[in-house]
Amino acid sequence: MRFRFVALAMITTLTASARSAAQTGSVTAKPVDTSYVNYDEAPLSLPLGIGFRIPAYNRVDGLVLPWGPTLMLGAERLKMDATVAYRSHLGAFDPRLETKIQLSKLDEVAIDIGRETFSNDRWIRTDIINSLTALGVGSDSRNYFRADRGTAEITHRIVTGSTTWKPYVGVLYEDAWSTGVATWHTNAPWSFFGRTDSLKMRRPNPAILEGHTTSGLAGVGVEYEEADVKANMSMRIEHAFDSPTLVASDDGGQFTQATLGSKASFPTFGTQHFDFRAHAVLGFGDAAPPQRFAYLGGAGTLATVDLLALGGNRLLYVEGEYSVPLPRPALPFVGAPVVSLRYAAGAAGVGELPDLIQNISVGVGVKLLKAEYHIDPNYRKTSFTHRNAFSLGFSLSL
Repeated sequence: MRFRFVALAMITTLTASARSAAQTGSVTAKPVDTSYVNYDEAPLSLPLGIGFRIPAYNRVDGLVLPWGPTLMLGAERLKMDATVAYRSHLGAFDPRLETKIQLSKLDEVAIDIGRETFSNDRWIRTDIINSLTALGVGSDSRNYFRADRGTAEITHRIVTGSTTWKPYVGVLYEDAWSTGVATWHTNAPWSFFGRTDSLKMRRPNPAILEGHTTSGLAGVGVEYEEADVKANMSMRIEHAFDSPTLVASDDGGQFTQATLGSKASFPTFGTQHFDFRAHAVLGFGDAAPPQRFAYLGGAGTLATVDLLALGGNRLLYVEGEYSVPLPRPALPFVGAPVVSLRYAAGAAGVGELPDLIQNISVGVGVKLLKAEYHIDPNYRKTSFTHRNAFSLGFSLSL
């Protein structure tokens, strides 16, 4: 009994002491550690955990599957991407090493060395859209050539308000050769639709002049963004000191070629929108070899012209599209449809620029898909042009 009273007295004393301490603040709880622990990542890593990069698909390479590690040193001041790309239709494994060195906050050196399948028509569609259209409907809006190429460029970034300027200079060395088949053929990668069409997956790929090109490069990229207004412009000038020539000559060809591109996007009234795009290729001096030609034609540019039927070292293309989202019907998963009106004009040729071909188009689309009807208001019958055309394709911009 006595032990019970002693224990009860001790508990009462301790409780009273704790209550008194809480009231006076003489006892403080141990603080909770909320600090972050920084773990240094390993300099060598595999993108996506296994090293594979975004695949691609086209009518010359088939499936393109790049794999390789990334090395980053000095708080990402040095980044190196070493990849090997498997090209299923060619049965080729192409090595490539991309190196970026951050000299300062505003200056960067980029060195790119490797074997690739190149195209001058990547401006028409993004890599993802071109892969989807090639695999889905057999519409590949690019011509290709193969080359071992090395480039080195130094870029300086200038920020003024909402505008960023990126002037650069560099050098290029290239050993190029033809790829694909330059005549009508049946040897083409598979696609869901259009795999036997001579204007789609079985479309001939133009031959080029094989040989070496040594060039100096200069250019500038400009980006503007403020609120809902976005615009960008690029200019690239290549001067070749030595290259293959279209005309037989003891001396290597010396051509100068300027490539300009521009895009702008901004809202107008309510949810309505306007998009502008332009692309131009100009040549000076000796005629640039076919590996520097650019092409037009097909739903990505002029739908009433056969796919990439116009090409050369002179090219001009402009396009404006006005989009009006409809308030209803709101469809499951894809939302409300968007109605668009588009005007496009362009031409391409060797040595000179022919008369412009014009297209007026009306379209309707939802997320991922877009259908358009096109007419040529000044139609002139040729073997590669049509009075009207209908297109159905992928769109990630809606």
